[in-house]
Amino acid sequence: MADIRQVSFEIIHRLRDARTCTEVYGELRAAGSRFGYDAFLIGGLPQTEAEGLLDCAMISGWPPGWSQRYHARGYLRQDPVIRRIRVTADPFLWADAPFDKADERAAQVMNEAREFALNDGFCVPFHDLDGTEAGVSFGGDRLTLSEDEKAGLHLVAIYAMSKARAVTQARSRGVERANGHLTDREIECLKWSAAGKSAWDTSQILTISARTVEAHLASAARKLNAVNRVQSIAEAMRRGIIT
Repeated sequence: MADIRQVSFEIIHRLRDARTCTEVYGELRAAGSRFGYDAFLIGGLPQTEAEGLLDCAMISGWPPGWSQRYHARGYLRQDPVIRRIRVTADPFLWADAPFDKADERAAQVMNEAREFALNDGFCVPFHDLDGTEAGVSFGGDRLTLSEDEKAGLHLVAIYAMSKARAVTQARSRGVERANGHLTDREIECLKWSAAGKSAWDTSQILTISARTVEAHLASAARKLNAVNRVQSIAEAMRRGIIT
């Protein structure tokens, strides 16, 4: 079997060459067979009370059913793993994110995760100078990592987070320049609104919250100097932003 350090560097090399979030997703999915994880998530921690998992996730390899339940029930604020991210900069196993057994909501998060074969996990926290927090989390039915594998997965997580941020920011800047500073999400929300979808319908299609859809549409309206959604759609069509 190949040396874990060599395997890790090969994954890192491919991540450095990735140009899209889809490519980053593919590399992390493939790496799971070597490190033993079945699911993964790259995401930030909420900055406001309104934000949930689907608003903060950058790249998700989580089981869709678990993502939807986790978001709908607001588990982001009860999750012991998220709490642990906020207080440490060191990688840790999910088992090392303790919680008071009397904390029923925290216990519920961890117990329900097991329904989706997420029994064990490994998380790498990120703390930026501007105060924002994020993490890369790997989970599976049984995740047993040697010290060398933990070190290798730590490095993989660092490069995956860096690349996910870079390609996301580059995509947003490119779309803004080409489309009057509208972001890709704003354009997507406008397209679905033009197709007659409600904010809730659009939230289900894009796997974000209805509140976030409304925020994207309001932001698009301001940028298009429109007074309502109908005018936003008409102006976006006139400019050729949507068809």
